[in-house]
Amino acid sequence: MKERRIFIRFCVLQAAYWSFFAAFPGYISAFALSQGVSTSLLGVILAANMLCALSGSLVWGRWVDKNGASRKFYLLGNGVALFLCLLLYFFGRSPLILLITYSLFGFMTGPIPTTLDAWVIAAFPQRSDAAARSRAFGTLGFAVVMLLMGQLIVRFGYGAMPAAALFFMAVNFIVAPFQPKGRGQAEIGESGTEIAPAQENPRQLLSSRRYVLMAAAVFFTGMAIAPINTMKLVLLENVGGDVSVLGWDSFIGCMIQAPFLMLAGKMRQVRSDMRLLTGAGFAMLYALFVIQAGNPLGVIMGTICNNISFGILFPTMREMTEESVSSDLRNTAHGIIDIAYGSLAGMLATSWSGAILEHSGIAAMGSICIAMQTIGISFCFAILMAGRKRRKISGPPCASGV
Repeated sequence: MKERRIFIRFCVLQAAYWSFFAAFPGYISAFALSQGVSTSLLGVILAANMLCALSGSLVWGRWVDKNGASRKFYLLGNGVALFLCLLLYFFGRSPLILLITYSLFGFMTGPIPTTLDAWVIAAFPQRSDAAARSRAFGTLGFAVVMLLMGQLIVRFGYGAMPAAALFFMAVNFIVAPFQPKGRGQAEIGESGTEIAPAQENPRQLLSSRRYVLMAAAVFFTGMAIAPINTMKLVLLENVGGDVSVLGWDSFIGCMIQAPFLMLAGKMRQVRSDMRLLTGAGFAMLYALFVIQAGNPLGVIMGTICNNISFGILFPTMREMTEESVSSDLRNTAHGIIDIAYGSLAGMLATSWSGAILEHSGIAAMGSICIAMQTIGISFCFAILMAGRKRRKISGPPCASGV
């Protein structure tokens, strides 16, 4: 019963954090454009945010691993994130302030989802699907709030963003203190003894060829989808949509994603390398749908494919990472994968996507996205071939499907 209550609280934390993310960062591009920021400058601002998210993930992920401070960082990161959101809203009309504040926001919030997922994994080591199932509630929260915020912004203006952010952060601050501390704290060990902080060198991650190939595969997948994600409002407006359609786009996509996360345990019956390739394939469909879209429905169809992709990739990335690296490097290892898929790929992609979209059009940007995803799929095939060779040498695959 105690474990059930802990898991339910983790689900609430996931829902509250991702609802906050939908309420404010989810509409930051629309807010910036409403202040007169050009698409080229918006691309630079988003790239700076992702660069800081990248560095923040490395710095804070290693700090959490060393100190077993998942709960402490979660509260600290969310507190600073809320403060920066208020600064963004009240003083973000200046492009310089917007750039600086949103960059700091990325440094603090980039590691939060990874820390939360790793916190769940550490709390439930026997439940391989715990992180994915709890994240499903985050997806549902994100979907509902993105839909509502689109309507609220159209009706009441962008003042709805900080109000919603305050509400969801309040839920975080109420629930998080009741959760067990992160790994390395006394209460985590069943014997009641304190677990020593991690001492392993992060460079050991490079010794796992499978982990490195997976990082490369998800990096190029991120390179393919990041320009479309960050410029989604511009793409929708190009085919007759607006900010309210953006809300529906996110809602429909996330409602498709949630069942895949909830069924992560069932999906483990399929080998992880096959799931990785399938997720990359749906990401390719995302780019193809958006390039060919002649109306908002075409963009929404692409978003559905992208959410199916993430619903498959997320539990697969977590699973393959746990299998490939030491638990002492859990936050660092998951953080690097999230960096490859999100921050690094997004930073590089958005730095050029705004300019390409503005000067060369959707077709040019889409062609680059397809090229990136082709490379990502090639790495997935490399993992698949290596797995087949390993199974041929070692015999039939084990029950886990590795």
